[in-house]
Amino acid sequence: MPPRISMTRKQRDALLTLPETEVEVLRHHMLGPADLAAVNQCRTPETRLSYALQLCCLRFPGRYLSRGELLPGIMLDHIADQVQADADVITLFARRGATRYEQLTSIKQRHGFRDLSRPLRDELTAWAQDEAVGLTDGRVLLDRLIKRMRSARIIIPGISVVERLAATAMHSADLAAIAEIGAFLSPPQCDQMDVLLSAKVHRQQSRLSWLRAPAGGVGARSLAEILDRLDLVRNTVGDAPARLPLHLNHRMAQMAREGSLYTAQAFQQMNAPRRHAVMMATLSELATTLTDAALSMFQSLVGRANLRAKKRLEETIAASAEQGRARLLRIAEVLDAVVTAVRSESDVTAAVAVIAPLDTIADDAGIIRRTLRPGRPDVLGELAPEYHVFRKIGARFLSSFAFEGGRAVQPLLAAIAVLGGIVATVVNRYLPTSRSAILSGGGPGMSLPTIPLTAPITNWPPTSSLPMRLRAAACGLRHREFTARSKSSSRPLHRQLRRNRSLWFTLSMPKTILQTAWLRSMLLF
Repeated sequence: MPPRISMTRKQRDALLTLPETEVEVLRHHMLGPADLAAVNQCRTPETRLSYALQLCCLRFPGRYLSRGELLPGIMLDHIADQVQADADVITLFARRGATRYEQLTSIKQRHGFRDLSRPLRDELTAWAQDEAVGLTDGRVLLDRLIKRMRSARIIIPGISVVERLAATAMHSADLAAIAEIGAFLSPPQCDQMDVLLSAKVHRQQSRLSWLRAPAGGVGARSLAEILDRLDLVRNTVGDAPARLPLHLNHRMAQMAREGSLYTAQAFQQMNAPRRHAVMMATLSELATTLTDAALSMFQSLVGRANLRAKKRLEETIAASAEQGRARLLRIAEVLDAVVTAVRSESDVTAAVAVIAPLDTIADDAGIIRRTLRPGRPDVLGELAPEYHVFRKIGARFLSSFAFEGGRAVQPLLAAIAVLGGIVATVVNRYLPTSRSAILSGGGPGMSLPTIPLTAPITNWPPTSSLPMRLRAAACGLRHREFTARSKSSSRPLHRQLRRNRSLWFTLSMPKTILQTAWLRSMLLF
């Protein structure tokens, strides 16, 4: 079956239709002095009008005028006015059968119109194949091909001929793109793609279906599963998508849209080159989708932790409000007792001790002073219960992506790079390598890197070895302010760091290998 381009009958008929609006007629069917000189060589009004009509139809829409074709009135009147003939004389045309063909021969010779012969057809086919390389829509190529034939004065024999020409060029470009994409895939990568289609997560779900499954609820386990899928996709396609030429981007996007609709069984029915090319495009788009899902899930985890911290803070404030009323009432009774004792010249200490012990009153005074301090409620101080979530997934989340940004976020990116360097230094220099085990989890067939589990840290890096700018950022100070305060303050540096709640977990962390493996997430959080 000859190749076709997907179009409706209405779209196909509109490609070579005669102009029916005044704008189109004025744009395409204006006759110049040379054209009128050729028309005036005809003796009768009907032959002059027929000559002009066939000339205009060869120019636009670029085809022959069919016998008995219904002409638009605005087009017929416009051409008749230019040749100074009555439009009704068209009915007298072609009383001799050879007149029409004689005029067509004269028009071709005088105005340079050519039929689509074999040498010309081969040139046009080669041009269409070159033009189809960067296209994914056959209708775009069909429009360009028709415009090309009109500008080159090549007579269009029929829309079906041009459609097959464009469809053949698109098919050839598609095969060439598949072969070019396949050249960037190694045999092991092709085998891994086939495994994704044949292997089963369980009896009714293929591994490809597992990769496409939507994310679960907000939680560390859901984020870990997303990262498992992302690792599997990255290990399968490697860096092949990044090495593809730019002219294949549009075709890769088209293959990704097609692949998103195919099931594993549909992929298996394709021939191997096309299956691997479409699979690579599908997995590349899936990697982007999983990246967005991972970032969204991490953002949801941070938002949930913040909401829970706010809720705990509100509950604490509500509970302390009830205690505060009792505390203020007790202080009021103490003040009344002091005033009464002073006026009666009795023992003030004994009068106050009757109401409450002095230690209780001192605690009440300290709590009231802290309550009256200006500033926002400390939400970060309530984040400690959420620490276990970020300890489980934070380090893996950071190591799964390369963070980039503009000038405004460069300090943050530099801090992330410093943290990554600290983690690498700790793991390589201070952690023993014996007694290791492999932690398996997440998706099927996936395993996390080897991590030492139980050996203690013997040479923990001192706090002073942290970079000065990182310590300044941890204390919430600028570099100069931090340096000045560090020299003038007698408190240890770790106490200054403890003042920043965002690093509280790092300082209170037990020194074990397992918890050190998640150091990056602790520092970030």
